Order: sequence, then C-alpha cells, then structure tokens
Amino acid sequence: MDSRQLKQIRESSRSARHEERGRKRNRRRTLWIVSGAILTAILLGVGVGFFWLRGIQGKMRLDPEEHRKVTEVTENPAGNVITALLVGTDQRSGWDSARADTIVFFRADRKAGKAYMISIPRDTRMKIPEHGLDKINHAWAFGQAPLMIETVSDYLGLPINYVFQVDFSHFEKAVDALGGVEFTTNTGWTDGELGVTVRSGVHLRQGKEALAIIRNRSWGGRSGSDFERVGVQQDFIKAMIAQSVDSYTDVPKAANVVASYVNTNMGLTKMLGFGRGFAGSELEIESATLPGTSQMIGGVSYVVADEEGKDALIEAMLANEPLPSGE
Repeated sequence: MDSRQLKQIRESSRSARHEERGRKRNRRRTLWIVSGAILTAILLGVGVGFFWLRGIQGKMRLDPEEHRKVTEVTENPAGNVITALLVGTDQRSGWDSARADTIVFFRADRKAGKAYMISIPRDTRMKIPEHGLDKINHAWAFGQAPLMIETVSDYLGLPINYVFQVDFSHFEKAVDALGGVEFTTNTGWTDGELGVTVRSGVHLRQGKEALAIIRNRSWGGRSGSDFERVGVQQDFIKAMIAQSVDSYTDVPKAANVVASYVNTNMGLTKMLGFGRGFAGSELEIESATLPGTSQMIGGVSYVVADEEGKDALIEAMLANEPLPSGE
C-alpha cells in the first residue's frame, strides 16, 4: 500500500465520524483511551457504588512487588496537574514476553481544563537505564512498567504519577462489548495468525477484525513506518471513543470488561478525586506524536526523535497552549 492509499484510508475514516467531533483538535487515542473513556464514567460516579468500585480496583491493581518498584520511579501529583504513562502491551505466540506496542505520555491540568497526549513510536531510540541506547519498547521487555516509566520520565524530563497498562490480547473483548466499531479501510487482507479477514470499505468491525486492523504492521508497505501504524491506531480509537459515548448504557458491565485488561497504580481514592476534579467541566484534549525520522543504525531500523520538536511539544504542554503541528 502506498502513501496515497494510506492517506485515503485515514481521510475516509475521518469523514465517517460525527462532524462535530471531527472539528475538535486532534482528539486521540490509542488503545488505552478506551479504558480512559470508560474510567471517566466510573470516576464520575455514573450509577455505581463504593463497594462495586472497590471490586473494580481489585481487578486493576498491580501485583505487590511491581507496585513497590513503580512507587520508586513515580512521584505524587503536584497541585492541579496529574501525569500518567499509558502502555498497550501485546503478547503473541512465539514471543518470550509481552512487548510494548503503544506508549503514550498523558498530562492533565484540572484548573486549566486541558489534557495532552503524546504518543511515542515504539521504535524510538532512547537511553534505557542500565541498557544503553535501544528501542523504547525494549524497556518493557527489560524491566516492564518500572523501567518504562523511568526511561520515559528521564527522556522527557517530566515526572510521571501513574501508569496504566492495557493488554492488547483482550482488546477484542472491549470492541465486542461495544457491539462493534464502524471503521473504513480502502483495502482488505487476511490475518492468518488471528484467522480473520479484514474487509475493504465501511463496516462494523467486531473484535478480531478490529484487532487485526490496529496490529497491522504493513501500513504504507515497505516505505511505511511506525508513524503510519500509530496514525491508523489513533483513527480507529477515535472512532471507538465516539461510538462508545453513544452506545455504552451499562457502565458496570463495560467497566468490568476494562478492568479485566487494565493494570494501574492509581488507587480508588485517587480515581474518585480525579473524577470529582473534572466533574461538570469540559476537558479539552490535544494530542501529537513525538516527531522523528526513521533511520537505519547498525543494521537496525529506529525512529530518531527530533529533539527540537520534542522540546516544542513539552513547552506548549506545560504552558497549556495548543500543540505545534507536525505536518
């Protein structure tokens, strides 16, 4: 698939969504946004009780040892600002361990009513503590959440308060819980590993077909990069968010689905406080992908970040200003 076809796919999917949402600046997501959308409903107390919330928290809690290590590399929120690292992991047959496939830095300022999401391509080359320069997604394989948090925090020069890990292997369950997601592709293919055919055109995508779309690593053909794949993921999740807002009527059921594949160090009290902080206000969300270029180094393909572009994103985010366009 060439760049022109890829562009047509993304433009078609945008036009298929509600026009009023399409006018809002760069509302994204990545896989973890699905969790965020439903978690927001939970946090705002939509028809749920304290003891039910405690049960949800129990499902989402990190194991004690990992929680201890995460505590060592995270900081408590300061003032009205909270930050989080959102990591989508994928485990496939033949792999020794899960890999970080989607990595997003999240920052929200309750007083300003602004939130920012910066997607970090999984092939981005950066320094991993005690491992040297390597692809950022290898930090998860080396040390899971604690090392990933430390690596991203050091690179961005920003503290991280919370981590949310989303298991891609259960992504299809979330899509099925929605009743499917309408999404457009201008090409079709068969995913032999998943045993599903992705249909060309506008279709209601069920779980397996949706998973094949967001896991596809061939967008753009040989010239395609991690940026292309992230872009398609973002478009799919945007559609998922837009449709979930209209279709989720059973919040407890939806939340139980999400809790089955999300792990976090954010406790119940913090969740409730976060929800109260944003209740009754419109949260403006902006997003961007860490800018960079694909390069071969030592026979390995990396994304080498644009340091000036990174600094510009961070400066705008800290000032609660519009993010600079990467286009």
